[in-house]
Amino acid sequence: MAKIANMNFHYHRYPFEYFLDSTVRLGLPAVELWGGAPHLYVDDASHADIVSMRREMERRNLELVCFTPEQCIYPINLSSKDDTLRKRSIEYFKKCIGVTNTLETSLLLVTVGYGFYNEPSEEAWARGRESLRILAEEAEKQGVVLALEPMSKAGSNLITDLATLKRMYDEVNSPALKALMDTVPMTLGGDSIEAYGEAFGQDLAHIHFLDGDGKTSAHLGWGMGVFPLEAFAESLKKISYEGWLTLELIGPQYNWEPEAFTQRSIDRLSEVFGSIVAR
Repeated sequence: MAKIANMNFHYHRYPFEYFLDSTVRLGLPAVELWGGAPHLYVDDASHADIVSMRREMERRNLELVCFTPEQCIYPINLSSKDDTLRKRSIEYFKKCIGVTNTLETSLLLVTVGYGFYNEPSEEAWARGRESLRILAEEAEKQGVVLALEPMSKAGSNLITDLATLKRMYDEVNSPALKALMDTVPMTLGGDSIEAYGEAFGQDLAHIHFLDGDGKTSAHLGWGMGVFPLEAFAESLKKISYEGWLTLELIGPQYNWEPEAFTQRSIDRLSEVFGSIVAR
């Protein structure tokens, strides 16, 4: 049985309430909240706005499994060589830790960013590590867990596979920092679900569960790519993963009919897993 959470990234051309109602219609019990405009951009949202969003989820009996603030594009980069940008990024994530608490969930997704491509990678690595240490200390104080996600090499030159994720996890060495696996960078990095399970055990806190083309960072709905879903399902059993699997569909092809494409993924997942945890 799979625990599937819907994500609002591919619903960003619709109101937030539409996304929630769509998730209810799809029969899914949980959501992962992408924190970006027009739904919830942290720097624009008041405390009252955030509380209102939490209540809208509660009213529909939807569990919030992770808060994922926008961070992969300008102006957020925890490893930036520019002190102003890096410090702003740290303050942004500190604010996100507070928002995570207000939303009454405990998991906050974080990526380390990237360094200049013509500077020694260890310099950017050290900056990212120090930023994560600062945030992990704050997260621990507030009872929040940071879920550190690798990116593909198209998005970062620092944490792009299991080896670099494990290295950063070990070097930060905080109970407030755990690992997140995304099946797209996992596959592009030549890694496996079993390897992630062996590396992190119970500290594999969350999974973004997508199909892909095996060549690019495209995050596809299930049945639209080449990933071996049956093998992935068996691997999840082998590592005894019991957490949530988020459908993080990314691409303009999903924007017009996000519910229909999500339903296609659910149908394909149901064929393989047999059943999906429902509302």
